Amino acid sequence: MATTSTLTQRSTTTSAMPKTTIRAESPSKAPTSEASARGAAIYSQSWLLVIYDWWVLGIVSTYAWACSVPDYTLPWFRNNVRKGQHLDIGVGTGYYLAKSDLSGVQVTLADLNQDALDATKDRLVAAGKVRAEDTKCILHDITRPLPASCPKFNSMSLYYLLHCMPGPVPAKTAIFSHLKHSLTPDGVISGASILGKDVQHNLFGRIIMYFGNRGGMFDNRADNSADFDEALREHFDDVETQVRGAIFLWRASKPKV
Repeated sequence: MATTSTLTQRSTTTSAMPKTTIRAESPSKAPTSEASARGAAIYSQSWLLVIYDWWVLGIVSTYAWACSVPDYTLPWFRNNVRKGQHLDIGVGTGYYLAKSDLSGVQVTLADLNQDALDATKDRLVAAGKVRAEDTKCILHDITRPLPASCPKFNSMSLYYLLHCMPGPVPAKTAIFSHLKHSLTPDGVISGASILGKDVQHNLFGRIIMYFGNRGGMFDNRADNSADFDEALREHFDDVETQVRGAIFLWRASKPKV
């Protein structure tokens, strides 16, 4: 997530930065559920963009979910980014990309929220991770197929996204039915998500779960690793999963097309 200094720099550099956002669906026409739109709208709040890395990826991930991002989630992300075309879906603040080696990687960002796209792109450019003119942004509802103009991707990432999507696991994982067609034959897709079922939540975790689901940021009370694993194997021949604390880490390749 962008730090205060990064966000401050954004206000002075955005006008000079080429805009390459692809509006796959206009917000008024996109068939986005109210729950999805409400969850995405949270990232329009500048205060959240400032504290997200410290609070969500630092305090909450470590002490509520018992899964340290530097120790587990970030290495998982880094190990599953391939050279060539990479698509990051549900960009948050761009933390994982900003902490990774992107040499030889062409980044495309996809999100329902324009503020998150802009903040992430600006952060990556400011850090020298990408060039503005080479980085595409797609304002898009990922429950729908990607725009036809998108290339085949060597890797995709969906970190801390699935638990925010509305519906039970089969409804969330229906996205793999079209995302797998946008992967190269040897491409890999990976992610991390907060589980609500069949894991032991501590008191801190139960509080975050309660307010997250009540406020519409989460819809994951019934999310469990077995259902996610089954859904991934329905669409991919090579699947690896593990649970760290309350976090489900997964990677899949060899899409069944």
